[in-house]
Amino acid sequence: MVGLGALLGTSFMAVVAAEAKELRILAWQGYADDDWVKEFEQKTGSDVSVVFIGTDEEVWTKIKGSEGQDFDLFSVNTAQLQRYIDAGLTTPIDLDKVPNQKSQLSNFVDLTKVTGVMRNGKVHAIPFCFDSIGLIYDTDKVSPAPTGMDVLWDPKYKGKVLAYDNGEHNFSFTALTMGMVDPFNLTSAQLEEIKAKLIALKANVLSFYSTADEALQIYQSNDVALIFANYGQQQVKTMQDAGAHIAYIKPSEGALAWLDTWVLTSGVEEKELAEQWINFVLQKKISEQLSQRTGFGNTVLPSPNAGATDKLIYLEAVEDPTKRSDLWNEIKSAQ
Repeated sequence: MVGLGALLGTSFMAVVAAEAKELRILAWQGYADDDWVKEFEQKTGSDVSVVFIGTDEEVWTKIKGSEGQDFDLFSVNTAQLQRYIDAGLTTPIDLDKVPNQKSQLSNFVDLTKVTGVMRNGKVHAIPFCFDSIGLIYDTDKVSPAPTGMDVLWDPKYKGKVLAYDNGEHNFSFTALTMGMVDPFNLTSAQLEEIKAKLIALKANVLSFYSTADEALQIYQSNDVALIFANYGQQQVKTMQDAGAHIAYIKPSEGALAWLDTWVLTSGVEEKELAEQWINFVLQKKISEQLSQRTGFGNTVLPSPNAGATDKLIYLEAVEDPTKRSDLWNEIKSAQ
């Protein structure tokens, strides 16, 4: 026979379980680690479900496909963020519910000066982590140490360059190399100039890669001297962990950089809980762990990802993504 106390205890637990709130997160790998999720659940009494994504387009497909209803918050870079705001897929964040935001590094704490995170005076995203898109070089094969991306065109490295297979980034970094002021808003004439420059680069390119793992595999099996490091310090860490003799630079003409943020969806069901998550991951402890585990710079503690003299140029939406993609395909097929 079950005692009354046991029945009452069972009923109480059932009520608590029924009332547990669920937080639905869409994020990149490394942004919601298991130990962080477990600690957050214990602190808030909530249940957290995380779906990891691998590309910007996958984020868009999942958020746009459900009109923001399938997730409470997601991570996205500031350049991609704009189309979500334009499409009404975001919910402004109450900064009073994210007190740790006030402890972010000086170049992130004033959100009015962080391009893309605000619209009409409202905060649509909180910066979380960042990295530069620079140049990896093999220290045994490249001398002297390069200072800018122009080394990719040096004829002595013919057939020894790994290039990233992405039209938007290639046009942007080449624009900087050519001294163009705004790499994200190029005229038709500038795009044609850059196209010719990138066709010339092909003479030095051994192969194009899409992922950091693919780049490492090509590097390990071939004579590679220079790599356009789209994945920045994460890519450096992966290669060094594999024993590669490499170094990394942020080009003196300016390094493209991405800034990932946390964003509430238009269909957020647990807004306060989502804001608690953002506040939670902006702790110094978690920020430090983020950088140690991924190699990315965090927005709370200083890191080598952004030195005092580094010129980081954060990605913005480009003038015509389709045109850049079409031109890039022409470049790759050019003889």
